[in-house]
Amino acid sequence: MSTKKINGNTLLVEKIKEFRILSINRKFKLDKIELDKPVSFWIKEDRLLSKKGKEFAIILRTKGCSWALGDYGGCSMCGYIQDSTIEKIDQIHIINQFNYAFEEKINEITSDEDDFIIKIYNSGSFFDDDEISVDVREHIFKKIADVPKIKEVVIESRVDYITNEKLNTMKSILKNKYIEVAIGLETVNDYIRNNYINKGLKFKDFLDAIHLCKKNEVGIRAYLLFKPPFINEQTAIDDCANSIQKLVELKINTISINPLNIQKNSLVEYLFYQNRYRPPWFYSLFKCFLKTCKNNDILKSVRIISSPSGAGTKRGIHNCLKRECNEIMITALKEFVLTQNINSLIINDSNSSCDCLLKYQLQKNFI
Repeated sequence: MSTKKINGNTLLVEKIKEFRILSINRKFKLDKIELDKPVSFWIKEDRLLSKKGKEFAIILRTKGCSWALGDYGGCSMCGYIQDSTIEKIDQIHIINQFNYAFEEKINEITSDEDDFIIKIYNSGSFFDDDEISVDVREHIFKKIADVPKIKEVVIESRVDYITNEKLNTMKSILKNKYIEVAIGLETVNDYIRNNYINKGLKFKDFLDAIHLCKKNEVGIRAYLLFKPPFINEQTAIDDCANSIQKLVELKINTISINPLNIQKNSLVEYLFYQNRYRPPWFYSLFKCFLKTCKNNDILKSVRIISSPSGAGTKRGIHNCLKRECNEIMITALKEFVLTQNINSLIINDSNSSCDCLLKYQLQKNFI
């Protein structure tokens, strides 16, 4: 894949900023009713630490990611700035957003026989005081603490905003609930992370965040990006497998693999329209998992999950575009996540004899 037009980090940043500005200029100002409702919220099956359960996910609308709004334009694959207000939002709106989703789903949660994990997303950093204030965070924690069915809590943050004080406050309010701070590491390879993804994060800073969380008895959830731009399928397999192995050695609690999907007004969308990027194949993702989890022993020490956005479509992870081919893969992946049994990904040839497998094998070193 040619990088002639985007040659080096400086040009990459300028191109990313170009699309970020385009995205911001296309945004409309939201009214109060819209600001009082979250971007989205849902309940679905998920894997808890030691069993199947349900997730309650809420996407809060805040001013947006500081990295995306700053001088470096954000990450090359990210279009989440479209879910943000850009301008600073009155914190009462964020409280109202959380309360709206919470009140809509609380009866379903308390009456369900399954236990729950709640995931709070805000397309930025939950610990960034400019996005979510101390008072709002404490309000959210107190509401969650009062629900016995919610056993696990996940929030996301860049490492810059993780402090002893914030972790202590969260722990003291949530008490006996299991907590994970999710960090977008994307890869253990500094060059790929900062030159292809433009993450603005060094691995040594991630290690510092691990130390801080472990000191406060808070779990770590590491996000890995499967097939960043400018690498082919085989390199994606090798990079992600290497990252998983390293994170297992570091005793990371949960590894979440995110196959890249094409998001609007991102650099990757620009590459996609130029036929310079293709989202990953399911075959590659499964090869990566089978390579790193040859037996199930590794899955006794770490939770490995993946819930791809846009799976089975042109803009998300897919094989060919035959519905049957992708549905087999989606079902197998979901079963693997829920059971943590690697054998779920060993697809019987008679069930997956799709012509696209040969095409994939011929192309995986080039696309």
